[in-house]
Amino acid sequence: MNNRAYEKFHKFILKMPSFLEKVVAAILLLGVVYSCVQLAIHVFTFQSLAFDAYVEDILLTAFNAIIVIEFIRMLIKHSMNTIVEVLIFAIARGLVVGHEALLETLIRIVCIGILLLCRKFLFYEFDFQEEE
Repeated sequence: MNNRAYEKFHKFILKMPSFLEKVVAAILLLGVVYSCVQLAIHVFTFQSLAFDAYVEDILLTAFNAIIVIEFIRMLIKHSMNTIVEVLIFAIARGLVVGHEALLETLIRIVCIGILLLCRKFLFYEFDFQEEE
């Protein structure tokens, strides 16, 4: 294989993962749009569930959509900031929706605090910028 063909092949291989990430992000985005429409329908069609179960179901669906949206941002942006945001939302979902023991709740709160401290003190300016 000559040098020029090798360079073209090398560039193609380097660009392919980024392209595939964008394809996966687009598929996930379609799923989130569908989920948001289902959430809106669910909110306005009151079911025979008890009020607390109804609100919990709505919150669970909303948090799942938000986590997927943040995950899509993480696939597209490739920054440390978006990774930490996805983790914070995923942990916060368990706090808001989950019915856990006191120790598990405390562990989740400490984890969010550690992530926020890492973001505040350990990140450099380039961690907030998008990777090219």
